[in-house]
Order: sequence, then C-alpha cells, then structure tokens
Amino acid sequence: MSNASNTPTPRVSRRAFIVTSAAAAASLSATGRLGAAPGQGGPLRIAQIGCGGQGASDLNSMLGAGAKLIAMCDVDPGRAAGNFKNFADLPRYSDFREMLAKHADEIDAVVVSTPDHVHAVAALAAMKLGKHVYVQKPLARTYSENMTLLDAARKYKVVTQMGNQGHAGAGLKLWKKMMDDKAFGDVLELHSWSNRPVWPQGMTEVPKEDAVPEGLDWDSWLGPMAERPYSKAYLPFVWRGWWDFGVGAIGDMACHNMDPAFWTCKLGLPESITAECSAPAGIAYPSWSIVTFKFPATEICPKGIKMTWYDGKKTPKPPAGADPNLNVGGNGCIIVGSKMSAMGGSHAGAPRPIAIGSTHDQEAIGKAEAHWKAELGKLPNGNHYSEWVESSLKGDVKAPGSNFEYAAPMSASLALAAIALRFPGKELLWDDKARKFTNHEEANKWIHIDPRKGYDLTV
Repeated sequence: MSNASNTPTPRVSRRAFIVTSAAAAASLSATGRLGAAPGQGGPLRIAQIGCGGQGASDLNSMLGAGAKLIAMCDVDPGRAAGNFKNFADLPRYSDFREMLAKHADEIDAVVVSTPDHVHAVAALAAMKLGKHVYVQKPLARTYSENMTLLDAARKYKVVTQMGNQGHAGAGLKLWKKMMDDKAFGDVLELHSWSNRPVWPQGMTEVPKEDAVPEGLDWDSWLGPMAERPYSKAYLPFVWRGWWDFGVGAIGDMACHNMDPAFWTCKLGLPESITAECSAPAGIAYPSWSIVTFKFPATEICPKGIKMTWYDGKKTPKPPAGADPNLNVGGNGCIIVGSKMSAMGGSHAGAPRPIAIGSTHDQEAIGKAEAHWKAELGKLPNGNHYSEWVESSLKGDVKAPGSNFEYAAPMSASLALAAIALRFPGKELLWDDKARKFTNHEEANKWIHIDPRKGYDLTV
C-alpha cells in the first residue's frame, strides 16, 4: 500500500496491516508517547494527508507558519506530483493508516486535506495517537462523524482546527464587533449563499466504469465507503456532487459563508430544517437548493432565529431598507437587524452596512459604511494556519477559533441539511440531546455511517 519515495515497501494484506497498526498504536499509548511535548522544543512536526489541490495549499501554508513536514500521504501521485517532487527526500504513502503507524513517534500533528468522506476516519486515527489535527471543511460528511470528532477532541485533549480560513481574519472580527456593539439591534433574519455548485450535480445514474489511472490507489481513495468501480466522474474535485463522497454545495462553502452568522449569533445545532431543491437528493446532490434552518434561542437571539441557505444560482432578496437592486455577488452572508443590516462576501468577508432600519436612507448607510470601514482598519488580520501551529506547540486546545467545539456543531448542521435535501418540503424536527430527528425515521437512517472494514469510527 505504500508509495514510499526511495525503496519499495512490500505490500501486505489489509487485514495484516490493520492488526499491525492496532498493535503499534497500543504500544505507543502504553509507552507514554501520547501527549508528548511537540518536537522536543523544535517546530511542530506534521504529516500531511492529501498533498495536491487544496492539500498543496494547506501544506505550503503550514510550512509558512513554521511547521516541519515529516511524511506525506496522497492516493494520487499525479495530482500530488508537485509536492512529491518538492519533498522527494521525505517518505510518502497512499494509505494514511500505514503512514501513521510508521511515523507516529516522529510527528506531533496531522493535516487532513482529503475529500470529505475520508476526513473523519483520518482525523480520528491521528487523534487516537494523541496528535493535534487540522481538518479541511466541512469537518466531516455525516452528522455522526462530526460529533465523533468532537467527542474525540474532548477525550484526547488535542488541539483542533477546521479549515475555514476566514475565521481568523479581520472580516469576521468586524462582524463580531458589530454584534458586540449592538449595531444590528434585534437580529431578525440570517441569509447565506454560494455560486456553487461549479461541478456536476443532479445525477440520477451510477457513472460508467473507467480504467483506473496509473498510480492511483483507488481502494485507499474510497476509504471507509463501499467498494465500487472507478469512474472519471468521481475525481478530482467532482466528487463533491456525489452523496457518498461530499456534502454538495452547502458542504463546500457554508463553513466559509455562514461563519459570520454562526459565530456572532452563537449558534449550535438547529431545531428544524426544511429544504427546497431541484429534485430530491439521491446518489447525487440536486442542482440547486434553498435550505431553511430554525435555531433555538441563544443569548444573542433570545427568541430563536431563522437562517436560509441558497445555492445553484438562488440568492436572497435584499432586506427592507437596502437598495432593491442590491447585487449580492457569488458568495456571502447577510445579517438582518432592526437597527442595521450588513452584508459580507466569501470566507467571512468584511461586512458593510446595506440598510439602516427598514427605510432606504442612502446618507445614513454611507455614514455607517465609513464608520465601519474605519473600524476594520483597526482590527488584526490573523493567520488561520499560524493560529493552529502555535496553539499546537503550546498544547492550548481552546485557542484556535475554529476548534472542534465550534466547528463540529456547525459542520454537523450542514450534514443534517444534506439529509433534508432527500425529503424536500418536509420540516425535519431535530432533537439535539437525543441526536435524532423526532418526526422522520427514514431521515434518521442517514445520520450515521458504517465504515468499510479496516476503517474505524469508534472513539
């Protein structure tokens, strides 16, 4: 299973490898390696899972933040060719379990930049070895996987961060300052949207089988999901549209674009979700959707609050008091308030006032815009990657802004929204304590995943 860079490694059976890996992990735990000081006073030593595409960006950002790369894993040596060449002297693998087993005593942390369906099994395997983890958004594909990672973070007390990079930026800080200064008044509505999907969705038939490209470890790419023939329709990138591998448009962008609303209103899991879409989700996600979340009361929204998500070229109407011809752009968020409404762009982009009260007063809007633009200039624009690297070196589990205490409920809400896409027009009632829908047993079938043999989702 190895794609080691120097000497060939004999292939072993999956069963034999799993037994060996489990024994190695137990040995490491018994010898006290878990929780050992990172890098013995040196840089944070990382292993990277997923080295092409977003993984290449994550890796470069981690190195820029001062981390030291120890080992790499990618199922597709062609897509990862750039970093495999840049770090030709380092060991590389196609199965993350083998990499973790062989280098557990040499690394302090793991970066997971794979397709969504592998996030949970890869991150959990690292956490069970006492490794800090950075996981790309969405945190995981299903509700139960998200909450499993939250449970693991609490149990193993490792430093965690989800990859919604704008969370450390000045834009989100300005959203928070607006809320703290009570500039919105009573929060009335929340809206977020995306120009996704920019990949195929709405498919109703299993794609035709293609020859597996040379070098691609298709079995490892499937990870915890059921075996099936390879198809060009699955990768790269286009996997997002398929139910088994991604979370559709909402999974791709909501962790960025809904971040201001989630963060400033202190939201958790919704109490109900209702979806409209082009067609019910099946083996693939619909070509467009509008999803309405109803969240229970928080200190910011004592009467509860409604948030609406739009994708597939669907967008919200301008709120009362805004320019009726307002161009919302491709990605963004709007918080509608009794005193002020504001809008920001992609990745928790900096907000600007678009309405003062409910009457369109361009002069008042202009004054507010100038004020908040000046406030933005006073706020630090943090580095999402440095935040995690530095927190990992200190062992400060609370420091990263998008740690799993925040990221897991947010990402789990998106996973529940994906389920609602299977039952458009039906309001699904969610019981957070019971961790299930109370009015739709069939919907509950999609909350959990039974991983393929060889992959573990037990904390």
